[in-house]
Amino acid sequence: MPYEVIDPSTFMAEKRFTQVGFLENISRFDWARFTDKKVLVRGCSGTIIPPWAYMMITAKLIGIAQSIRYGNEHDNIVVHRARREKITSKK
Repeated sequence: MPYEVIDPSTFMAEKRFTQVGFLENISRFDWARFTDKKVLVRGCSGTIIPPWAYMMITAKLIGIAQSIRYGNEHDNIVVHRARREKITSKK
């Protein structure tokens, strides 16, 4: 099952994690590219990322992505699935 992968280290400023740099970068990012996509937020990177950063990424994706998973391509967990609208037929 293919996922669009997003790595939290993408939002680091100058190869190191800072709160100000991270928040600026996620506010400028084009989240619409994940519309109705299955997204994998990569949990294993070479840099220490605080837990709140993952929550901020998830908050940006909710309402846009079809589903959000944490982990890697081989081992991940679903943290959010968009609700499917119930289709009712009108007679």
